[in-house]
Amino acid sequence: MKQTFRALNGLRFFAAFAVVCYHYAPMTKGFGALPLFLQNLAHTGPVALGFFYILSGFVLAHAYSDRPPQTSSQRGSFWFARVARLYPVYLLAFVLFLPMAWEKYLQHPAPGTNGPQTFALGAVLSVLAIQAWTPLSQAWNGPSWSLSVEAFFYFLFPFLLVPLARMRWSRLLPLLILCWGAMLATDWAHLAGIIPEAVWRNWLQNQPLLWTPLFLIGIALYRCYGYWRSVTPGVAALVGIAALCLLIGLSGIVTGPATELFITGGAAPIMALIVLAFAHPESPASRAMGTPALYEAGAASYVMYILQSPVWHVFRTVTDKLRHAAKGQPVAVWQFFAYAVTLLAFSILVQFVLERPAQRWLLSWRSSRQKSTPEIRLGTPTIEAP
Repeated sequence: MKQTFRALNGLRFFAAFAVVCYHYAPMTKGFGALPLFLQNLAHTGPVALGFFYILSGFVLAHAYSDRPPQTSSQRGSFWFARVARLYPVYLLAFVLFLPMAWEKYLQHPAPGTNGPQTFALGAVLSVLAIQAWTPLSQAWNGPSWSLSVEAFFYFLFPFLLVPLARMRWSRLLPLLILCWGAMLATDWAHLAGIIPEAVWRNWLQNQPLLWTPLFLIGIALYRCYGYWRSVTPGVAALVGIAALCLLIGLSGIVTGPATELFITGGAAPIMALIVLAFAHPESPASRAMGTPALYEAGAASYVMYILQSPVWHVFRTVTDKLRHAAKGQPVAVWQFFAYAVTLLAFSILVQFVLERPAQRWLLSWRSSRQKSTPEIRLGTPTIEAP
């Protein structure tokens, strides 16, 4: 049975919460009075997306290292397993966002915009999970653009795993550095004014190709895991804690253009080290991060991430009415923390009521279909990736 990286699951929870803080903490009354370090920490929350992409490549490489999906039927099984894992909750988030999209694009569209067209096209792109390739990447449930990026990674994975596993380090390392450098250079060109702001915002910022180097780094990183396991637990814990503190420390002090560069790939080496360090099975730091409570919270992190926007809109509307707050008024501190607790509790509920049952049903349905078709064989997928 494949090892489950409990500590990495715990880290996933904190990464998802960092994105939640990025989106909603600045709306809280008194946010501007917080120490600059804490404000910067919230504004750098999207750095967690890079962590998700590296982690995704690493865990998928682990799950499929001994049975790479190389044939057409194996690739189909892999892709279906990913759909079964992610799409039911993704579709729930889409449906929950429908009233907000209706109000935003049909009832009160912004002047000079084609609300009905954005509503219809944004809906189609989001349902197909291809919105990140277009200027409408955040038109429908904004955070879902990153799942569109993940969908592209899942499409590529069966074609990448074996070549990256067999490539010599003398060729692989320069390739990874080149891809990562191209990612940083693209963002630098935007910051330098070479790439116009409109082009960056509409076509590049959420572009799956821009983020692909991080997924490649994650897959390649797994090749180091065998050596890393032989490191003493004390050294592994020291490296993991130091890398995590470095990431948090830099996230709290970067400002201005450096923040965007840090988010868009700049922190990749630190995040790769964090993933590898906390994957160590005997490290005390890994055990602390993989407690049952954090493991379960991390297991619900995807649901929390994808539902954060519709839950926020509903929760804020209800609580604003309870406190008789005027529209546009900053939310109270208690509202933000109550929202965070509500989001986590609702995500755990959705995980048990919808996510896991739907995944089991879909995989069982496909398995039964394939058993009735002798020429197609299905290997039992190991679902460990975030």
